[in-house]
Amino acid sequence: MAAVCNAWRCLGRCAWRLPGSGQRHAAGSLLEASRSRCISSSAAGRGWARHSSRSLLLGAAFALGGTLGLYQTLRHRSPEQLRAEQAIAPPPEGSLQLTLYQYKTCPFCSKVRAFLDYHGLAYEIVEVNPVMRKEIKFSVYRKVPILLVSAESVLQLNDSSVIISAIKTYLISRKSLEEIVSYYPPMKAVDDRGKEIVEYGNKYWLMLDEKETLRVYPVKEARTEEMKWRKWVDDWLVHLISPNVYRTPGEALASFDYIVREGNFGTVEGFFAKYVGATAMFFIGKRLKTRHHLQDNVREDLYKAADDWVKAVGRHRLFMGGNQPNLADLAVYGVLRVMEGLEAFEDMMTHSTIQPWYHRMQAAIGQAAASKQTLAGGCLHC
Repeated sequence: MAAVCNAWRCLGRCAWRLPGSGQRHAAGSLLEASRSRCISSSAAGRGWARHSSRSLLLGAAFALGGTLGLYQTLRHRSPEQLRAEQAIAPPPEGSLQLTLYQYKTCPFCSKVRAFLDYHGLAYEIVEVNPVMRKEIKFSVYRKVPILLVSAESVLQLNDSSVIISAIKTYLISRKSLEEIVSYYPPMKAVDDRGKEIVEYGNKYWLMLDEKETLRVYPVKEARTEEMKWRKWVDDWLVHLISPNVYRTPGEALASFDYIVREGNFGTVEGFFAKYVGATAMFFIGKRLKTRHHLQDNVREDLYKAADDWVKAVGRHRLFMGGNQPNLADLAVYGVLRVMEGLEAFEDMMTHSTIQPWYHRMQAAIGQAAASKQTLAGGCLHC
């Protein structure tokens, strides 16, 4: 049970270069092979190798990750905001080839997708089977998300926050991605249960020089605020998902029905994942509630978190980033989005103040996707 409860927090701990030309070629072949899988740029792990029911159950449980608009008001931009937007120009076409290995219903994977979609970055998706995980057999690291990046060389990035910080830094600074990744070294640590883990003390930092920092964060407090709330998403918000979507047997079954429909399961795997997984996660959800010191009615913690976020954004900003979402906005949206269509999501929208902000986020990401499609269509007709 401890492994299950800690799984999402430990997702994606390392980022490393695939060494040697031979491995670079292998990773390139993997990127090529993945194109036969699901290809998308829209908004749409530790493994068990045993083919036992325990492996099946835990794999299915991982699939949800402990789970299961910008309307046009850009007319009042300040000079500082304009300079910040101009500092983040899109990369040259073809400069990055991205392949995201994911579980669709994983909140950490959804967070990465929200970031990539908003920034108009094309990427291919490989949906990983949560039981066998043969799609990531090339990797010693056995969790998701994994992002393979073909730039100057082929790099493998893990940990959703490291992925986001590294790619965002690349978009702004134009340093080589290989250099940027070196700024996020893994560090061994011990968690509150005495287990050795790998952490990144700087994973919420963008690695910018002073001039770049001033262009992106005209006000010093903006950077501090963004980092604080990105960390809040990983340390608190994500832990509210499982206890809420598995709150009752009916909700647990609905959640796993969604997991099976959206995930990469075989027929037999899907059947067991839905019924055995739902039953197990109903009880695991109760343990998670105790571990994270949630109220008896876990909905109250979810509503409070949503309201705390809206309060932090404030009445006079569309987003925490001002007229445009920043990395904290994208992180909150990405995590909450995995609950769409479930009872917990509808309750949150009804009983908290988050709905207007959430709809603005949907519109902002939708607008970015539409702009990308328009540009692509224009190129096709050149």
